[in-house]
Amino acid sequence: MIPGDRIWGIVILILGGAYLIEGIRIPPAAFGDPLGPRIFPTILGISMAACGISLLLKPEPRGAQPILVRSAFIQVLILCALLLLYAISLPWLGYILATFSLVWMAALIMGERSFIKGLVVSAVFSAGIFFLFTRVLTIPLPLGFLKTLGLG
Repeated sequence: MIPGDRIWGIVILILGGAYLIEGIRIPPAAFGDPLGPRIFPTILGISMAACGISLLLKPEPRGAQPILVRSAFIQVLILCALLLLYAISLPWLGYILATFSLVWMAALIMGERSFIKGLVVSAVFSAGIFFLFTRVLTIPLPLGFLKTLGLG
């Protein structure tokens, strides 16, 4: 096992454990969904912890490459900054535009060469998830300034 992989396994395990603990500490919903707001953070915490354990216990394949090499570190930092900007811009930009922008920029950063393909995938993803949440699951998502334009 590459030492960097073990370090990332420990980091992911700790973050997943913390997320799981905080998810369990969320008070149950007083009405509405019987699962309440705790189900998503709990599932995410369990999944992260399982991924961290997997990284720790996974045997090293022949010719293994580290998960995070120095050349990709800048991309990871840019993607983290994009996620922070996404969270900040979501209320005023709205789900559709913020998600479209995030997915499109992330695709470009991760090496998507086709400009049109990136735009199409971003549009289909953001519109599809918006439709799923608002129409199928009846969970409202923020419209941002589109609501002031009368589109919401």
